[in-house]
Amino acid sequence: MESRGFQGEHSGSVLCVDVLEDVVVSGGENGELCQWNIEGKLISKYTESESACTSVLISKVKKDVIYTSFDDKVKVFIRVDFTAPLDTFSYNSDEINQIAVDEKEKYLAASDDMGEIKVIDLSEKKLYKTLKNKHTNICASVCFRPQKPWELFTGGLDSKLIHWDFSRHKCLNMFDMDEMNNPFETADSYMVSPPFVHHVASSPDGKYLVAALENGLIAVFDSARKHLRELFNLHTHTQGVSQVYFLTEDKFVSGGNDCCIALWDLSKSHDHPELALPTNSHVTNGTSNDDDSMPDPLETKTQTMTDTCLTNKIQHTGKINWMKPFYREQWKIIVADESNQLTLKVLDMN
Repeated sequence: MESRGFQGEHSGSVLCVDVLEDVVVSGGENGELCQWNIEGKLISKYTESESACTSVLISKVKKDVIYTSFDDKVKVFIRVDFTAPLDTFSYNSDEINQIAVDEKEKYLAASDDMGEIKVIDLSEKKLYKTLKNKHTNICASVCFRPQKPWELFTGGLDSKLIHWDFSRHKCLNMFDMDEMNNPFETADSYMVSPPFVHHVASSPDGKYLVAALENGLIAVFDSARKHLRELFNLHTHTQGVSQVYFLTEDKFVSGGNDCCIALWDLSKSHDHPELALPTNSHVTNGTSNDDDSMPDPLETKTQTMTDTCLTNKIQHTGKINWMKPFYREQWKIIVADESNQLTLKVLDMN
């Protein structure tokens, strides 16, 4: 089942979308911010010319509040009045790619093209911290760590995934996807599809962190302990993975430039306890794998975990810019792609 609703208001590509209860908010090119009901009828619209709305977020704590980013600014709106923003924060020096808030919505983080993350104190309405000097390229994604109020994760086009204590401006851990032995990569394909980190998402209970990579892989991390540990990769997308979102503690969806949406169940990884362990790129069972005639242990592990955890695939009609799953009698997802309209799909969880 698919609905091509939410039409006629965006004049360019829809870049971002969020859903909460019966409200959908979308942002796009040409500075258009739209608020819809769940049936796809426009409620209100705000336009900021010569700009782009790059990220939207409906408050779960203050349900009448919508957080947005327009180019290098964070703007806060009230749902009942879209005529002008309630607050504007001009702390980022380049285009913002994603905004995120912590569980209590005391802090908002905005990652930008300079590779910096600005953390804003929403209650004080001022800049709290600037995280920099770790990402050497665009910081594409940011998310707060559940149940750890001072920690967040970021991913960027420098192929880095970074774990921060933002209260101390401290990098707790950094994973360089370039240095990890990712299967399905040859010297030729690597130049075309490096492992840029496009999006990161944490499970609601903080047990897992997943990262969407340009090379088509999804990196899965154990985040239940103090420090992150890489567990395994998943591979079903034939092009770059642009989005990852958790539905439950174990289930998540991914979307990519191959116009495909994939559903995953990480609880099934327990069927292979010997594989659902931290990855060692060069050693398996205590022995190195230097024989080219032998199967690559990481490639075998990735394929096995993919076959085990992949539960369904849905073909979409365009490259996925953003998507947001939500539950309303059944699991559904709203997809923003390169077109000027949103698509509502039902997720088949069987």
